[in-house]
Amino acid sequence: MMTTSALEPSSTPNWVELPNKVTGMILERVGALEILKSAQWVCTTWRRICKDPAMWKVIEINYWYLASDKGYDLEKLSKQAIDRSCGELIDISFNRFCTEDLLDYVSRCSNKLTRLRVASFYNVTQWVLNNALKRLPHLETLEISYISIYALDIEAIGRNCPQLKSFTLNTEVDDCYGEVHAIANSMPTLRHLELVGGTVDPNDMIGTILNGCPHLESLHVFGCFNLSLDRKLEKLCRERIKNFKFEHHNIFYEINELYYGRGMDLPEDDGMDGGYGLSGGSAISEEDDYDPAG
Repeated sequence: MMTTSALEPSSTPNWVELPNKVTGMILERVGALEILKSAQWVCTTWRRICKDPAMWKVIEINYWYLASDKGYDLEKLSKQAIDRSCGELIDISFNRFCTEDLLDYVSRCSNKLTRLRVASFYNVTQWVLNNALKRLPHLETLEISYISIYALDIEAIGRNCPQLKSFTLNTEVDDCYGEVHAIANSMPTLRHLELVGGTVDPNDMIGTILNGCPHLESLHVFGCFNLSLDRKLEKLCRERIKNFKFEHHNIFYEINELYYGRGMDLPEDDGMDGGYGLSGGSAISEEDDYDPAG
């Protein structure tokens, strides 16, 4: 006679027997750090899935993710994650961490890239950025924050990335009228444009953009301090553009929301010596696997 316990289903799911597709979706949600530290070592099946280049088409590198796990070489791990994609990487985000060498590396290894997001405090120069973008002709979405770029750089981006449809610029340039003109003159196919910062007259700015970017579906302008938008121009924007936002106040909150996660506060520890991380599909190369036991 079978015992009662034998008839009861196991309370612990058998993760190993899940379909590969389901396991892959779980691992993507787990994030790169947990894959690196433990998930890929669960079993040979998980290890095989973690080696699949399809797992690494989207990579997100976060500065604050490793705040409690210091001692990692984030640049090295990032390169290994890029290597895992075997050239199939299409989307990468650098959130508050990106070195010039790393940006150069991803551009050389990932010419299929269609989305690049760079929010870096690490003094990435416009020259390195421009050289990297020359190797990414298929780029459709570009977000730049905390990198000083000017009108000539924007014009170069427009030439080097002819398929660009979405552009976000968080600028520290006080008078950015030249940069706005460069966007209008060199990015006529834009569907989505977001500008944060700058002190240019919004009426001149938006009028220039409307003339130069006739296909815009969304336009977001944040941070024109103490400057008002003409009501007639605002009405025209709302008639022509499906999603139009103009905000001239509370810029610190807007930047926090846009670049550190929706509703997420800035980390209290803002030092440059720790707090790095990867998530959303990053791991290590076979040549230099991380063994948690070692």
